[in-house]
Amino acid sequence: MTKITHKGLWFEYSSLNKEDKSIFKKMTVTALICGFFIGIAANKSDLVIWSNVIHPWAFYAIPLLTLIFLLLTIKYSFDLYARQDELFRKYHDFSMMSGFMGFAVFGIILHFTSIYAEFEVQWIDYMLCSIAGMIIGQLYFYKKFYQ
Repeated sequence: MTKITHKGLWFEYSSLNKEDKSIFKKMTVTALICGFFIGIAANKSDLVIWSNVIHPWAFYAIPLLTLIFLLLTIKYSFDLYARQDELFRKYHDFSMMSGFMGFAVFGIILHFTSIYAEFEVQWIDYMLCSIAGMIIGQLYFYKKFYQ
């Protein structure tokens, strides 16, 4: 059983069994590689620069590699999820639902604020709204069910 710590924001790595640790390591490595590719090619001008620096195929290879590593991260995360107990699964599901609510509520606020403040919202800003919703949901779930 995975032990949730830090008021619901993390879990105790040592509480995972050997196979879960292996899956978690794979998930973490693929997520870091995916994040690296997202970071170096955040927009079209970055892709053009990398295709000029490395090789013209980089314009197509970087987005493809990003998608491959994203799908691997999702696969490993589902593998880890399937091996956990019911309480952790409820925690995870509530966290994902809270993330969507953060995306919807904070995203709408951000969208209308951007109209009046005249700045352009990027996709990463909406992702941060989702993360804020997840954090709020995790703190709430931990307080309600773990304390």
